[in-house]
Amino acid sequence: MSDKRANHDEKMQRKKAVKDAQIDAADQSKGLLVVLTGNGKGKSSSAFGMVLRALGHGQKAAVCQFIKGQQATGEVIYLQHHHPDLPYVAMATGFTWDTQNWEADRAAAEETWEKAKPWLVDPAIEVILLDELTYMFKFEYLDKTEVLAAIANRPPHQHVIVTGRGASPDLIDLADTVSEVRVNKHAFKQGIKAQPGIDF
Repeated sequence: MSDKRANHDEKMQRKKAVKDAQIDAADQSKGLLVVLTGNGKGKSSSAFGMVLRALGHGQKAAVCQFIKGQQATGEVIYLQHHHPDLPYVAMATGFTWDTQNWEADRAAAEETWEKAKPWLVDPAIEVILLDELTYMFKFEYLDKTEVLAAIANRPPHQHVIVTGRGASPDLIDLADTVSEVRVNKHAFKQGIKAQPGIDF
């Protein structure tokens, strides 16, 4: 065996020992708050991946979409076709830069939140996606204190996924897992239009 191969094997053995110890030490089980933020592409895609993962394990999930409500995304089309009983609600006004009406957007956000809020007290729902919720705080469409309290007081085993740019410090503090998606390049900034199957 070459020195390079032997060094690799020794390194992997040490790594396995560390990982095994970490797995043994992780003895808690609880509902998680996962926040996916940052300016890069893929936050909602990752969140929908977790929803599909939960459904694959036979768990009940629910999806609430703020901001993107009027766009027919592939994820929603797929879920509504294959999981027609999945609780789903979307903000009626869609993108805020299209409406340019704070009062209408705030009212739509409140209506959407009122439909999703009962999920956070329903122990039968194991995974909830609150897509683009961070914008509801940034634009002051929703009472952040109320929303964060509802998330904090949800059933102990329930997982919540929140997406959107500019996650606030108090949301990050409340979260168990926070991932920031960074943008290096984006096709749209090169004049390439959004495309089905990749962008929506």
